[in-house]
Amino acid sequence: MSRSTIIASFASSLLVASVAADPWPKRGLAANDDIPIYEFGGSWNGYSSEVNWQYNWDSTTSQKQTFAEYVPMLWGTSSDHTTQWFDNAWYWLDNGGSGHLLAFNEPEQSGQSNLTPQQAADAYITYMEPFAGHASLGAPAVSNDGYEWLSEFLQACSGCTIDFVPIHWYNDASLESDLENWVNSICSLTGRQVWLTEFQALGSIDEQSTFLRSAIPFLDDNDCVYRYAYFGTADNSEVLLENGGPSLSPLGVQYTFSAYGNGDGPN
Repeated sequence: MSRSTIIASFASSLLVASVAADPWPKRGLAANDDIPIYEFGGSWNGYSSEVNWQYNWDSTTSQKQTFAEYVPMLWGTSSDHTTQWFDNAWYWLDNGGSGHLLAFNEPEQSGQSNLTPQQAADAYITYMEPFAGHASLGAPAVSNDGYEWLSEFLQACSGCTIDFVPIHWYNDASLESDLENWVNSICSLTGRQVWLTEFQALGSIDEQSTFLRSAIPFLDDNDCVYRYAYFGTADNSEVLLENGGPSLSPLGVQYTFSAYGNGDGPN
């Protein structure tokens, strides 16, 4: 499907259907602070945004959006993250309207936060557990190579307060069913709500658009999934933006303004 076809499909949908705004949208943005995201709020041709949360792999931000909850993250256990963690997290909980906290990023991978399950459990007790009862706390976020790591972490941290489980997924755009299987497997493993805090279909823009047409309804209609963020507003992936933004690309319009439970674009 070409770029013009995507836009035409959106426009024709507007003529034949109306949006029923859902009270609990799940869509969010994983966005570095140098990526402009303010056009993901508001409306497009009169149709309301489904984006209501944001994070940036850090514990503070310079671009908090009025339409989105900012969710601080303790990316890893190095001092550049931990020394500012408590001050930043308490600030956003007390003054910034935040109600959730995210823990370590892809600890199963050596190129990311790189922690053993036991190291992560010990760090979770030190840095996350003090916020129990003050915020909803997320487990470390593994990618779709991290099932065994997560299982071991949950055993090592069996007495921890873990309110939800963030996960990531990257695979070929033709494998939307693999996304569904991955999400459902984590729901079954943990018995907790899942946040899909990074996911992206690997392929052309047209292939990613087709993928989202199936993925969005699955995620919106799955009661185990509380929130999700497509990977398209980061320094190394800006597919939801037109030429770096701030304008949204056709894929960004599809992601942001598709009605709850429908991935076809605004309809």
